[in-house]
Amino acid sequence: MKRNSRRSAAVSTEQWVQHGDIRLRVECWGEGPPILLAHGMWCDAGMFTSLAASLARNYRVLVPDLRGHGRSTVPDRPWRIADITDDLVVILDQFDHKEVALVGFSMGGMAAVDFALRYPGRLTQLGLLSTSAAREAPIRRLEIATLARLIERVGPPHFLPRAAGRAAFSTPYQRSNPGDFRRWAETVAAMEPRALVHALRAVAGREDLLNRLGEIRVPTLIVTGSADQVVAPRRSFEMRRRLPLSRLVRLEGAGHAAPVERAEEIAALLRDLTAGILPAIT
Repeated sequence: MKRNSRRSAAVSTEQWVQHGDIRLRVECWGEGPPILLAHGMWCDAGMFTSLAASLARNYRVLVPDLRGHGRSTVPDRPWRIADITDDLVVILDQFDHKEVALVGFSMGGMAAVDFALRYPGRLTQLGLLSTSAAREAPIRRLEIATLARLIERVGPPHFLPRAAGRAAFSTPYQRSNPGDFRRWAETVAAMEPRALVHALRAVAGREDLLNRLGEIRVPTLIVTGSADQVVAPRRSFEMRRRLPLSRLVRLEGAGHAAPVERAEEIAALLRDLTAGILPAIT
């Protein structure tokens, strides 16, 4: 299946990967050295359309719908961030890629850190976008648990999709790009309640990996938006201090969904990363 990108002449093909009882949909773009993009909670591969289309000029870009998201299987049972990591390994094996540049956004970045620690020999570079390696703060875990129970008992609140969109994007971007805001909200609205709950609990229950970041020895790009309301920019600074081969780029004015808001800038930074040029600390 082929489709045109909204902002580029590049096209993607669709393939499916089986991992146990989970079927994972993967968008494949371009040719060249492999880059794998892992999206965030309550997103799908479509959030990376502009970024993938830009990178496809130089790379083979793999963009899966992670388990429980998009058109991939919604598991019956709860899952963990580490299960996403295992899915990514199966995808790489299916496409016969022994090594990859792995780029994770938000929840996908949490899985990328886990991947880097568990499968260091399969990683060439690492990109961590709008994410954190720390455990959620207790008050945040309580908020997530409350929302998960609410969804289980009465279903998703009617305001949830638009609230997710407002949290994802900076206010100026929401106003100037209503189509992206609408798509984000529609993606959340399309998810099954149990998928929403499983993802919430996977993120809230993740392991604290912050103090293990020194074990990661590949060049790493960390990107944060100054207007991120979901993962505070200080979380990126925490990772920068512990990752020995990393550089941090702070995108002024960008919200949590920086890979959507600033796709071309992030594509350029990733090209520099894979070429061995780490951007200066900003």
